[in-house]
Amino acid sequence: MKYKSIIVTLSIGAASLFTSEAYSQQPTAQEQHSKDSLEIVKLKERQILNANHHATMSEAKLNRKETKAKAKAAKRLDREANAAARESRKEVRAEAKAQKQRVKADKQAAKASKARDKSDKSDKND
Repeated sequence: MKYKSIIVTLSIGAASLFTSEAYSQQPTAQEQHSKDSLEIVKLKERQILNANHHATMSEAKLNRKETKAKAKAAKRLDREANAAARESRKEVRAEAKAQKQRVKADKQAAKASKARDKSDKSDKND
């Protein structure tokens, strides 16, 4: 009998503790309203952060496109400058070659003139 009364007492105490714990877990209307408003605030913050993130990403993409376009233009200008420099070097070489040819032709003309003068003198002497 003693055991029965101890077990009944303990079971009644445990049952009261479990039921009070179950009631305490259910939120009141004010707690529920507070929780809902907190969730709404968090949701709005998330939406604002997402909007900011999207704006930042679109701005970064735009900057990337602009940078690519600038790099492409710079590359094109570099190629054009290199081509112009190459053409200039070719023209300088061609001009130097032509000048050499003119000097050579002048020397040959001078030699031919001397040879003619010698030939004319030798023809007059004979």
